[in-house]
Amino acid sequence: MQQLNHITVPLSGINLIEASAGTGKTYAIASLYLRLLVEQELLPEQILVVTYTEAATQELRSRIRNRIREALEVMEGGETTDTFLEELHEKSSKTGVKRVRDLLERALGAFDTASIFTIHGFCLRALQDNAFESGSLYDTELVTDQTALLRDIVEDFWRMHFFREPAPLLGYTLRNRHSPETFISLLRNLHAGTGVEVIPDFSDEEIITLDTECSTTYSETSALWQCDRESITELLTTNKGLKRSQETYRADLLEPLFAEMDAFVAAGNPYDLFGDFKKFTASTISEGTKLKNTPPDHPLFASCQRVNDAVQSRFLALKAELVRFYRKSLPQRKRATNVRFFDDLLEDLYRALLSDGGGAILAGLLCAKYRAALIDEFQDTDPVQYEIFRTIYAGSDLPLFLIGDPKQAIYSFRGADIFAYMRAAREVSEECRFTLTDNWRSSPPLLDAFNTLFDNERRPFLYDEILYHPLAAGKRELKDSGEVSEPMQLWFMDSSDQKSGVWTVEDAGVFASKAVVGEIVRLLQDGETLVEGKLLTAGDIAVIVRTHRQAAMVLSALSARGIAGVMRSDKSIFATREAQELRILLSALGDPGSEPKLRAALVTDLLGRSGNDIATLLD
Repeated sequence: MQQLNHITVPLSGINLIEASAGTGKTYAIASLYLRLLVEQELLPEQILVVTYTEAATQELRSRIRNRIREALEVMEGGETTDTFLEELHEKSSKTGVKRVRDLLERALGAFDTASIFTIHGFCLRALQDNAFESGSLYDTELVTDQTALLRDIVEDFWRMHFFREPAPLLGYTLRNRHSPETFISLLRNLHAGTGVEVIPDFSDEEIITLDTECSTTYSETSALWQCDRESITELLTTNKGLKRSQETYRADLLEPLFAEMDAFVAAGNPYDLFGDFKKFTASTISEGTKLKNTPPDHPLFASCQRVNDAVQSRFLALKAELVRFYRKSLPQRKRATNVRFFDDLLEDLYRALLSDGGGAILAGLLCAKYRAALIDEFQDTDPVQYEIFRTIYAGSDLPLFLIGDPKQAIYSFRGADIFAYMRAAREVSEECRFTLTDNWRSSPPLLDAFNTLFDNERRPFLYDEILYHPLAAGKRELKDSGEVSEPMQLWFMDSSDQKSGVWTVEDAGVFASKAVVGEIVRLLQDGETLVEGKLLTAGDIAVIVRTHRQAAMVLSALSARGIAGVMRSDKSIFATREAQELRILLSALGDPGSEPKLRAALVTDLLGRSGNDIATLLD
């Protein structure tokens, strides 16, 4: 893979640019855009730029517009330290600077028509502009939030399975804290509306077999318990090899455990496993046995294991039924209400491009309209998105640039499929694969540390196709008391600090938070810590953690030391107490004749009236 040269890279065919964070990806996109304007004399509306969020489209639009202005100033004789613009000016001198200046002025004047879209925005425009060729409906309503329809489908499924007799899985479902809300989350997390294959799947015949297995193993377990209850309870009570903690087989918790098994056997429902049923299974008993001891053995334990496994498989089959029901019901309901979701736009355009009737015509029309394409954040693609652009530009030599960082694709942001990226990379010829290796955000010593760290790992990102390309350059330096600080430092927690010699996760988290905050306080208070020559401030510092709970812990520790901080929360502002109180107040204002709403509003913290105040007011 070769280093990208913005001024010489050929503007033709499919090209892949791998750009790590901070290596000037947006700069590269804007530079390629400039070359398309002046070398191929394209209009802004003919250059398709696609990214994945509305915010990113606005940033790209602003950056590209400013880049055109900068280039125009250079072509008019202005000075610049930008190497690319200098080279573009030199290149233009051979073909005619006036012509280039005219092209840039034309582009700037027409930039409001620039084709810079999100992926969904592009699909919507393509379908609307080519409604006949794509077979899309003119009067279809585009719905941004599919929650209501998703909830209707899930609630119908819930009623079908749990609101009629018998409902054998209801107890197990509720005991494991499942509800329509968790089923909705399941469907969203599975991207169930797409063609993602759900594994394992269960046929109707397999579900019948599972039900039979649950009944058979339950009967076997019930018989063993009823016939040999005394010896089983004695075995679990007296065995010296079993652990006796609250989570395992503590003596005072055994009688309630046996009583639960009595109730389970008497109930006659194999699916209604109680919370500690697993303590009767062979695997849990083995885990609950002390080292160098033999687990107690009885046929009941193996039988309970089979019951537990069969019931879990049956519940897994219920989830598979939910996905099938959703996939069958969703298209029917969308047709009945004549609505489409944003993700439908991708599927609709994909199917239209592959259709035997007008697929080739539609691809030709889009190819003629967009004479070049720059696909940003390509690591966030999925098979459908990749096939759309691949189909449009297949068979043409028009420039298609796929730009992204495959190292980020392993996180599956926005439903990204790492295998879609790797497939695209394989289909791009080696001479059309480029990388950006100059990092402009980090200091050289930090980049050296990263290079050392990742170069010593054969597969740092799990897949052989995702390589780490050493980074160079950088600009930011942290000076601590006049000396350049080591950019990468590893702190180790000494187990001798703990009386037990072992750190718990909770204690380690608290200790780490305090240590990090202590270092932040030191850097801020010594008055000699500089970043690029400027005094370090709290706003220059970021603390990266894995969970929101850890972030809250660090924020609390900062607050305790008098340092202000902000945290990106996973909670909606509408879930806060203040929002709830404001809702109550607005509800009362909207219905002033309602005494219950008035009472509720008066006792909020916003109004602060007591019960006595309300009684006096209403007398």
